Amino acid sequence: MPVERIGEWENLSQVDVRRMHTAMRLNEVITKKSKEAKLVLLNMPGPPKNRVGNENYMEFLEVLTEGLNRVLLVRGGGREVITIYS
Repeated sequence: MPVERIGEWENLSQVDVRRMHTAMRLNEVITKKSKEAKLVLLNMPGPPKNRVGNENYMEFLEVLTEGLNRVLLVRGGGREVITIYS
């Protein structure tokens, strides 16, 4: 994680800082486990409820996918039903 990116987080709330830290840690694990993958599929986290958080949301996605060559973010509609027959 570049130092200049950490400086960008100075104005974030404690909750947002935790989310960014989570994104960093997930990115480390994904990068480590998928470094040879041609494509990485990720469940895309839901967008913020209010528009104020949009910038932080985009930053979260950027941190989450940093250094990955090909990523497909998949977002469900929230009405999916999973059964034993699926």
